[in-house]
Amino acid sequence: MKRPLLLNGFMATGKSTVGRLIAQETGTPFVDLDAAIEAAAGASIPEIFNNEGEAGFRDREHRALSDLLETPIAQVIALGGGALLMREIRLTAMDRGVVVCLHAELSELITRAGADGSRPLLAGPNPQAQIERLLTLRSPAYEEAHCQVNTGGRDPTEIAEEIRKFWQRDPMGVAAGSSSYAVDIGRSLVATILPPQLSSASSAILVTDANVGPLHGDGTQTAMESTGLSVSRYTLTPGEEHKTIAAVEKIWKHAQSQGADRSTIFVGLGGGVCTDMTGFASASWMRGTPWIGLPTTMLAMVDASVGGKTAVDLGAGKNAVGAFWQPRGVICDVDFLQTESARGFKSALAEVVKTALIGDSKLFELLEKSPRDVLARDPDLTTELVRRCIRVKSHIVGLDAREGGVRATLNLGHTLGHALEAYGGYGKLTHGEAISLGLVAALQVGVRLGLTPPELSERTTRLLQQLDLPTDLAKQPLVKATSLLTHDKKRIGKSIKFIAAKAIGDVLTISLPVDDLAAEAAAIAKL
Repeated sequence: MKRPLLLNGFMATGKSTVGRLIAQETGTPFVDLDAAIEAAAGASIPEIFNNEGEAGFRDREHRALSDLLETPIAQVIALGGGALLMREIRLTAMDRGVVVCLHAELSELITRAGADGSRPLLAGPNPQAQIERLLTLRSPAYEEAHCQVNTGGRDPTEIAEEIRKFWQRDPMGVAAGSSSYAVDIGRSLVATILPPQLSSASSAILVTDANVGPLHGDGTQTAMESTGLSVSRYTLTPGEEHKTIAAVEKIWKHAQSQGADRSTIFVGLGGGVCTDMTGFASASWMRGTPWIGLPTTMLAMVDASVGGKTAVDLGAGKNAVGAFWQPRGVICDVDFLQTESARGFKSALAEVVKTALIGDSKLFELLEKSPRDVLARDPDLTTELVRRCIRVKSHIVGLDAREGGVRATLNLGHTLGHALEAYGGYGKLTHGEAISLGLVAALQVGVRLGLTPPELSERTTRLLQQLDLPTDLAKQPLVKATSLLTHDKKRIGKSIKFIAAKAIGDVLTISLPVDDLAAEAAAIAKL
């Protein structure tokens, strides 16, 4: 365990009791946040409420937790029931620690908490009504966690062991309201982590493709069947050109033939095309069933695995038909990457560079320092790259799950990149190769608009070249490809959202007339 474990949840769910057991078992420090606040204030929690009100207490609580997360270490922190009500600190907690939310039935909470006269928020003639009111108010905050654990009627030792095992996985978290989920990253994960995530399913459908199935399908299906579930397999024809509504219809028909119901879980094993279509089939089958992503390519791990974007292409419109449908979980087993083609792995590094540009200067420097090791797929380095990419993307998705604002910045390099990819019929350039060219184009357009420093454009282009990615726009039909900008999902009327980079970690969205962007593309094509 490298990051702190934060136990969240309503009062009297057992956070302190369970937290002490976990700390004792793992030999890590235990912090009861309320006790730490009392020690710092020299006053009890009821006294702080009496003297400073709830606002004063929350301010102390916020500062105490922020201090603990400033330099996160492996320790167990039992939080007060309202510690993560502010979304800003909740997202910070999910980024820097592992957040587990404890629950119990209302009747049990009333029995436990209602009998405790030391809780300031339950002071009054009707503790039950106050508990119900607070639960309703806090529910959105409790839903956003890496994991949910019911403590009702269970032995604390059993609960502690369940949470300890989860903490040991050190998953990343995606804060998406009631659809929040964990992303596990590492080696040899599927056999141990996938089966428990199938526990509530009535049956399962493994969706893979003709390339990945022979390599990893049997092992994955065996892991799924170890739960006793009935598991069927559907095999897609691989390739972006087959990412169509007709292909998804075949998944629906397979589900129908298997008697799939709303509790059937779909598992997507493959690259981004496979996981996109699996997620869309799941989103639309019986108006929504659970699904799990098992990305097997670098591109799928660093890009498609987080965010719940599921879709198919429609003619020249890439991902034109789809839905936001978050998975139950994602498992990024980097051992899968050893069987990916050299071109596929290398292409995905364009998305890694894009992610570094958007929000991780250390990732950018890591790529610059070790391009050969990156290309050699060193497992530890690859794990670090995937983890850093998911950290950036999950934070952005947590701020903007449905791409209404800041999430649009993840499209850096995609506007002209998608146009080039579509113009080639999705067969000439891989997605990553198109994004590499799109990044070069976006940075050069940014320079022309006075937004991007020339040295940033040159530095990024040099890094892409070190990673053996295409950067020569003169060899591409860029001007012709701009005819497809009208199909871009970011277009609104006659204008399009364009992402420009001012510095590493500083990107912005601007609105450009489509004709102006086409003119800028024509200008840089001549450089």
